[in-house]
Amino acid sequence: MTVTGPASHEGEPSAAALLAAGDITGLMRACHDRRLEREGIPMVLGLADERRPLPANTDAAQLAEGAAFAAVLDRYAEALVPFARRDDEGAVITAMQVLAYTHFAPNAEPITEGAGA
Repeated sequence: MTVTGPASHEGEPSAAALLAAGDITGLMRACHDRRLEREGIPMVLGLADERRPLPANTDAAQLAEGAAFAAVLDRYAEALVPFARRDDEGAVITAMQVLAYTHFAPNAEPITEGAGA
């Protein structure tokens, strides 16, 4: 998989270089030390009307895609915050921020690995 994206600061390694080098701590620091005023902020917004029960998704392709994203998030969380409880919102936010920065930044390649990778 190829990951590209902006470097945090002039002369510092990019997220892609840190990820390729296996520098998870450096990658996490780069995500926290960004100049947000100079770039778009990758994020996902989901809205749910919870006034009624939410219908269960039965589309196999969407379920497989969701499982692949969940597996990637689990791997990031295990690498970044292995000490955290499963319900630790700060740990989830950290893992999601690094995942978004490495996979959803401008010019980043989409996730192509399967859930079992």
